[in-house]
Amino acid sequence: MGIDRADDGDAPEFRPGRRAAIDAGPPPDHGEQAAEHARSRSIVDETYALRDAWVQALCGLRSAWEDHEERYPERTRPAPRTQPDGGWVADERRWLTPEQNAEATKACADIREECADVILPAMRRVEAADPERRLAGLENMLKGEDRLKEKIADALRARPELTVTQALAIVPDPVRFTFTYSAERYADGVRANVSELKAEGFELIKLKNLWNSNQYKGINSQWRRPETGERFEVQFHTPESLEAKALTHKAYERIRSLQATPTEQRELETFQLRVSALLVTPPGARDVEDFPEKNDG
Repeated sequence: MGIDRADDGDAPEFRPGRRAAIDAGPPPDHGEQAAEHARSRSIVDETYALRDAWVQALCGLRSAWEDHEERYPERTRPAPRTQPDGGWVADERRWLTPEQNAEATKACADIREECADVILPAMRRVEAADPERRLAGLENMLKGEDRLKEKIADALRARPELTVTQALAIVPDPVRFTFTYSAERYADGVRANVSELKAEGFELIKLKNLWNSNQYKGINSQWRRPETGERFEVQFHTPESLEAKALTHKAYERIRSLQATPTEQRELETFQLRVSALLVTPPGARDVEDFPEKNDG
């Protein structure tokens, strides 16, 4: 639908209100507006319906996990401990010499300090940039010292030539953050987060879109602070996918430990599939592109 132009022939007759119509531009296409409104309304309705289905299923899923834990009690592990000579040991496969343990202890303290002084304040600024964005699980943002030492010991066992500092640099998530958005805002929120984290001076190492996974759904990214090389992880979730992650975390840990029997292993995988199948993929989430980690070697 066009408007009259003075250079299209004779000048049009002036009528009251015509100048306002010209200044306002062409009238809106009410059919297109109605269609867009209907599409948006459909997405919202579907989101709420699926949220309701998730809430209704959540109680049963929690009961199913409690039943699994009753049938397969978790095996107790000896607590990691510092030896009289200053060394550290978690089990027969994970240990550090006194010198390595001293270096690892200092490195863990440096991580805590850098997180408190630099990384967390930056995350707070990113959170504040959007009132619909929320940082979740800050009580778990730091990996425990013994868990970090286990990771260091694993890296040193695989590559004995590494120093403790080099081994720690391989650990992708000594510091971890999670941003959550509603399903409707999720895809745009992730893209905005990535841009804002870069604006804070952090370097994106890797981004993995896992919404096509049948075991875990969400987007995980790894970042580096160039000034120190400190790595940290940022996950992006909806409230539902964050609940699903929390619900299946122990199952994931048992699978990763390689201590489950084949029968329990199958049950753990089935449980993860059952939880994941109930999650709805946010509109546009699958369009968020991966950023593969570069191999500098």
